[in-house]
Amino acid sequence: MLIREVEEVKLKIYYLYPIMMNTGVKRVYLLDYGVLSGEMGWFIPDPSVISERGTSKPATWVDIPVTGALVEHKDGLVLIDTGPHPEAQKVWPKSSWDVFPMTKFTDENRLENQLKLIGLKPGDIHFVVFTHLHLDHTGQAYLLKDAGTMFVMHEKELKHALYMMWLGKTGAYVPVDIDNLRGANLNPVSTDYFELLPGVELYLVGGHTPGSMLIKVTTDAGNTYVFTGDFLHLPRELEIESKGWLLGNAEEFLKGIKMLKLWLRRPNVKLVISHDPELWNKYPKAPKHLE
Repeated sequence: MLIREVEEVKLKIYYLYPIMMNTGVKRVYLLDYGVLSGEMGWFIPDPSVISERGTSKPATWVDIPVTGALVEHKDGLVLIDTGPHPEAQKVWPKSSWDVFPMTKFTDENRLENQLKLIGLKPGDIHFVVFTHLHLDHTGQAYLLKDAGTMFVMHEKELKHALYMMWLGKTGAYVPVDIDNLRGANLNPVSTDYFELLPGVELYLVGGHTPGSMLIKVTTDAGNTYVFTGDFLHLPRELEIESKGWLLGNAEEFLKGIKMLKLWLRRPNVKLVISHDPELWNKYPKAPKHLE
């Protein structure tokens, strides 16, 4: 069944039986992995950096949060992304650090300490879902590897990351992070749509990287949160339907934008854009939770 057909069936069910929300998702916690900075042009086309021939203008930089989420489901704990490596400045290629430095990362932002806020430890996690495998999303996966945690990513993303590594074009794929996946309990998804658990759905969307996924989480309380990963970095990308230098595939991006806008017309659907500079003004951090 195609994604469009799945969505049409689910939409009919949603409006016919709006009170049937026994998904098993109890709470969602948002995790704070620090702050990364980058030139605005990476995220959206920025007129401030455009200059006439023979003149120059200073680049506009923006500070963005690096975040993840913990989904408390009756059938298991699902972690969405693991944040950057605690020693990012040492293990990231200098070219990556110069372009996207972590301007805030303390012990508080370590994965184990974020989980501790909600009474958990890395070994308690059943699934890790990677929206994609870039350096600010996979850096602390090594903490979960030996516990046998199931690592879930799209097959296209894993293949692309390995291909780029073998070509020596690491960019935002860090060798240490990708190598830490070796020997882990890897479970690549090969379809465009996959239901990991009731109420936890994975959608291949591409746009940013070939295997970028959206994670849609619907809670028992009847709320749906769509975790965009880096398909969207900033809310304005959705508004203007355009992306800056981090755009990977324009056709996939526009298709995904239209799907998100359709979802947002439904009651109780909200986007969680993990790098939204205003994210912490919109949603609470752990140990507080979303319902």
